[in-house]
Amino acid sequence: MTVVRSLYNRFEHLVHELSKFGVVGAVALVVNMSVLNVMLLAVKDKQIVATIVSTVIATCVAYLGNRYWTYKDRDKIDRHREMLFFFLINGVAAVIEVMFVFIAKYGLGQDGQLAVNVAKYAFGMPVGMLFRLYCYRTFVFPEGSEPVEEAVPAAAHTPLYPAGHPLHVPHGHRQQPVAETAAR
Repeated sequence: MTVVRSLYNRFEHLVHELSKFGVVGAVALVVNMSVLNVMLLAVKDKQIVATIVSTVIATCVAYLGNRYWTYKDRDKIDRHREMLFFFLINGVAAVIEVMFVFIAKYGLGQDGQLAVNVAKYAFGMPVGMLFRLYCYRTFVFPEGSEPVEEAVPAAAHTPLYPAGHPLHVPHGHRQQPVAETAAR
């Protein structure tokens, strides 16, 4: 039990981050699947368009969840730059997802609703999710740098040696020059 506890203590921050990332991802997934399947029913033969629209809407949901919950304590880079990176990374992840739908539709000749869902969610989304997780942590919501302690210069009256040391000279007392250096 102590091994498990020590491992948890060591990776506690990562476990919490992954849990929050997972919850935000799950909410975005429900939004993504709902929009995709409603669009597939509404507009036949527009699987690629439905995939892109559902991903864009889910990306907006994911941004809000990650910015204001998962990574709320992270060092905030310029908000415009953060959003640009976020949506650029999600654009690449969307291309990954669309690529799998494209392969299913045009490469395998499978364009039914089940085939599109399998291509997008069983293959495209996991690959895209790994890409997103790495990029969010590295580029969009980077960890703040550790606070650096500033070196404070010692004041001129600060003793060179601590009290009790044989060479300690109390504040206000002048040290007498050593005889052999004074004669030079």
